[in-house]
Amino acid sequence: MLLRNESLNSSVQSRKVRLTRLGMHFVFVSTFAMLGGALRGFNLLLVVAGILVGALFVQWRWSRGALMALSIRRRLPTEAFAGKAFAVNFEVTNHSAWMSLWLLRVEDQVKSRAPQHEREPIGTPYGGAIQYIAAASTATTSSMMVPQSRGRLTFGPLRVASSFPLDLLTAKVTDNHDETLEVFPNLVTLKRGWQRALSGRHEGVSRASERSGRSDGDFFGLRPYRDGDTLRKIHWRTSARLNEPVVSQYEQSQRYELCVLVDGFLATPKTSNVNVELAISVAASLVLRLSGLTTNRIVLVAAGRQPLAMMAGASAEQKREVLSLLSRLEVTDSPTFTAALDQAAGVGGRFKDLLVVSPRARNPTLASTSDEERRVFDRWLRRRALRWIDVSSAAERGWFEVSNEK
Repeated sequence: MLLRNESLNSSVQSRKVRLTRLGMHFVFVSTFAMLGGALRGFNLLLVVAGILVGALFVQWRWSRGALMALSIRRRLPTEAFAGKAFAVNFEVTNHSAWMSLWLLRVEDQVKSRAPQHEREPIGTPYGGAIQYIAAASTATTSSMMVPQSRGRLTFGPLRVASSFPLDLLTAKVTDNHDETLEVFPNLVTLKRGWQRALSGRHEGVSRASERSGRSDGDFFGLRPYRDGDTLRKIHWRTSARLNEPVVSQYEQSQRYELCVLVDGFLATPKTSNVNVELAISVAASLVLRLSGLTTNRIVLVAAGRQPLAMMAGASAEQKREVLSLLSRLEVTDSPTFTAALDQAAGVGGRFKDLLVVSPRARNPTLASTSDEERRVFDRWLRRRALRWIDVSSAAERGWFEVSNEK
């Protein structure tokens, strides 16, 4: 259907008018009344048929006018996180200069596809309603949704429909253009002292300390003044209240050069993926926090069905790339660590330390790997440059907190 308003002639939008069930009943009854009145000579039946046909004609004219006036647009957020609610906004515009529209239904579909799912997902319907749109104006409605897992959401087709005023015909404008939205892994909250968790009792990640002012670290607390403390560290307001000098303590900034390896292990598709998803979330939070300082050199590598690697950076675009990489990680029952580390070396060169974030314990994991992979990890262990974080262990849960906000 070509419209006089050229802005509405879109190749991805289709416009149709369909009879409703009530409209079909009207057509049947009016046809029966018309034939019965003509064959039997009953004028009353012809009058009834004329009233019914007139109602259908009024509904058709209104529906056709609505088709010629309507356009719809979906607005997605710039980013979405697993387990976090976000809004999908719909803008419905009435291009008619004189006709107002009532009782509009917005219908959309969303398909959620996690990276490890190979089957085509089934679309889930959702939408909203608009009660009234004045002539030459735009109305909006929104729908809230909470993605249950990281991956990709595909939206479409999008429809706006109206059966006003008599519910005999439905005018429907369909936008067949699909839109996609990446769902990033959920982020955990790193508690105070999280940097100390990168160093274990018998293993750890080396770091170089740099002092360049009291703003280098996070505020830690207050303590009494000692001989040798600089005057710039004195907290004057508290010192005046206590009538004795008190100095501020800050967590000293550390400079890291390390590779963060995410173990995308899932024994079987039917196994609970809580721990592997938690490992991905912890790795994402650590990389984003560590890459926030330009003095750090952080390489992120994901060992899954296909290894993925990149250099992390402090810019907003680089942080989005980190989250995007982890949202595409496909879990598997046999991640190849050597291939992942080779790809990391090709991206970021040699690095001093290795941090593994895994859903399983270190010793059983290394025991189940190949001899070549064990030799690779043994070199890191001999240099005391390996830190293995097993997120399934209760001992590792003290320095981060999982947010349950919806």
